[in-house]
Amino acid sequence: MDKKYIDLHIHSIYSDGDKSPKEILEMAENLELQYISITDHENCKAYEEIEKITNIYHGNIICGCELMTSFNNIIIELLGYHVNTEIINEWYEERYSKEEIEKRDRKLFERLKQKINMTNLEIEKEICLPDEIPYTGYFKFMIYEKLKRNCKNEEYFKKYNINNYEEFIRKGLSNPQNPLYIQESDYIATIQEIINLIHKAGGLVFVAHLYKYQVKNHIEFLRNMIETIEGIDGVECNYSSFSQKQTRILEEFCNNNRLLKSGGSDYHGKLKPNIQMGKGTQNYKIEEKMIEKWVKQ
Repeated sequence: MDKKYIDLHIHSIYSDGDKSPKEILEMAENLELQYISITDHENCKAYEEIEKITNIYHGNIICGCELMTSFNNIIIELLGYHVNTEIINEWYEERYSKEEIEKRDRKLFERLKQKINMTNLEIEKEICLPDEIPYTGYFKFMIYEKLKRNCKNEEYFKKYNINNYEEFIRKGLSNPQNPLYIQESDYIATIQEIINLIHKAGGLVFVAHLYKYQVKNHIEFLRNMIETIEGIDGVECNYSSFSQKQTRILEEFCNNNRLLKSGGSDYHGKLKPNIQMGKGTQNYKIEEKMIEKWVKQ
């Protein structure tokens, strides 16, 4: 091929994706992707499995992760690349142990139920979490499904232009202007803690999918972040839902501020069925040249 393509934002069954690491490698091989990164939420467990897999994918794997934090009370995610997976997983086992997930998610679940009770939204009164919570943040998906099934809640979803689960998170639970805002930042690591963790793991820190965050001016939000927080290395410039204009704006911002660039689809499988690995939703591929300044560090 004349041009080589990448996808540095992929989720597996070790967070909220539906494909095993082996299946992801097979897909990446069929798509002839030159570089990939499995960036599961809060952990690098997929790489423990990948270590045992050979002769499936002949491209390059960049060890990565996607870690939740907040800036100015807005929930955001940071991508870590070239990380030592053992360090990330040690942190995950401590911070996201079964006991910690249970404690945090049950508190947030009760907070969200209180918010719902203060609105006209309708949901079954006896709703509760299972004895064993499948994964961190499970309560969000459960609440979304139950609210969405009740046609009496249509007005809420229309008012805030919420069309899917991801928008329920961004425009609802993480949006200070929404009645269901739960201020999750009370229970997660600070942005400086996450940056320090990624750097401790020998990695590079990238701001993920900027235009998904519910802020008035995304570039000013990003500028404020890099001016007040130490250690941000780059920005995810090319992303599934970004227009070509948005990608160009972010690339120019990175050029002007000496930041590195990255890009990926945010492939999840069935959870986000409109997103294709290697293409996202806009059906244009991400060229390898976007990461040439840092990929071989």
